Amino acid sequence: MENFDDLDYYDSNNKNDDEKKRISKLEEETLSNLDAENLEELVNLYFDKGNFDKALNYVNVLLDLYPYSTDSWHKKALILDGLGRYDEAIEYFDKALTLNPTDIDLYINKGIALDNSENHEKAILNFQKALSFNPENLDAMFNLGLTYEKTEKFTEACECFEKIIKLYPENIDAYYELGYCYDFLERLDESLVAYDAHLDKNPLNFNCWYNKGIVLNRMGRYMQAIENYEMCLAIKSNFAPAWYNCGNAYASVGRFYKAIEYYKISLQYKKDNAFALQNIGNSYEEIGEYEESIKYFSDAIKYDVKNYESFYGRGNCYFNLKEYEKAIEDLKSALVLCKDYSDIWYLKGDAEFALNRLEDAKKSYETVLNLDPDNYDAWFDYGCVLCDTKEYDDAVKALDESLKLNPSWADPHFEKAKIYFSIGDLEQGVFSLEHGFKLSPEERFEYDFNKDWKKILEFLTAR
Repeated sequence: MENFDDLDYYDSNNKNDDEKKRISKLEEETLSNLDAENLEELVNLYFDKGNFDKALNYVNVLLDLYPYSTDSWHKKALILDGLGRYDEAIEYFDKALTLNPTDIDLYINKGIALDNSENHEKAILNFQKALSFNPENLDAMFNLGLTYEKTEKFTEACECFEKIIKLYPENIDAYYELGYCYDFLERLDESLVAYDAHLDKNPLNFNCWYNKGIVLNRMGRYMQAIENYEMCLAIKSNFAPAWYNCGNAYASVGRFYKAIEYYKISLQYKKDNAFALQNIGNSYEEIGEYEESIKYFSDAIKYDVKNYESFYGRGNCYFNLKEYEKAIEDLKSALVLCKDYSDIWYLKGDAEFALNRLEDAKKSYETVLNLDPDNYDAWFDYGCVLCDTKEYDDAVKALDESLKLNPSWADPHFEKAKIYFSIGDLEQGVFSLEHGFKLSPEERFEYDFNKDWKKILEFLTAR
């Protein structure tokens, strides 16, 4: 740097007057005599405060004066990393390494810059190079573990953090990261142990309480998950994910009004959270408040038009309100987004059946059975549609498939009895009727077929 045009004086609105005076004096002295110690102090001061632009100006002056200073090249690389200028930072780390090729910190910080630039494989190589000089270097091991995490190499990450804990058992951050990695490796009990070890030493880490809640939720221990989410919120009340996931846990134990309360609070911090809106819709649906549910599903769709679950949920509400046309419209929208979800096809078939669109219903049920051939309910409903279209042989076959999958179910036998009576096969009709009564004795009634056939038909058609 040939002049000092870029060396602005310290910001005058600094709240600490004594510090402001000290820095102003340093800058004046630096401009007058280019003192190396003053320059280094100013670089470090601005760097520590995150004022990277000013730090860069001063380190450039320092390098003009002392071009073979490893520390100055190192500092410039760190400043550029702080500015997000990662490629330039790596260039200056390499310049520093040409002057001092065995400096462990240079390899570590270069690795961090590479990691920041998402060049993870090269970052790993630099951390490993640092460890080749000192296999027990904490910073190298920890950052290597973090990079393995980012690349989803959780087994390798665990090895790093486990080694750190063995060498440095008081390192609480390693326990936290280990809990995170164990979670992804489905080692949930070990994840809880690691998180507890971290919380023993750092009980105010709201993220750790939250992550522990996530693990407990995955284990089906919903009430304990709620306790941990509540601890997280006691520390950081505006942490929207904890409100949201606590709502999920309440929904999992059937406390839907409480779930709705927590979802709504999460929306105060993130109004466009389509998942929270959708889950409010799900909760209202569970308690039968379909109109309110439709309102929230509609809001969710406004923010995320590609979420098939919101269309499916709203369609289910319309179905329960017997607004079958609207239900079908939503279910078609859901199928555009997710054509292989059998439940959507099933509900679409039910809505079409309710509107007496038998051919459409038949096609929908056939799609369900192609996707889910072991669905005995679908075989039964398919058989019912075939019965209504008078395809009796195929209807009986469908009902028999239902019975193969669920032999203790009476309804297919009663439906078969209806078919046999319709085609005049009284013997098979009575046989199926009696078989149904054996499986559902509470529905049995005494009858003489010759005298009570109307009673029998009323029983069968009313089902």
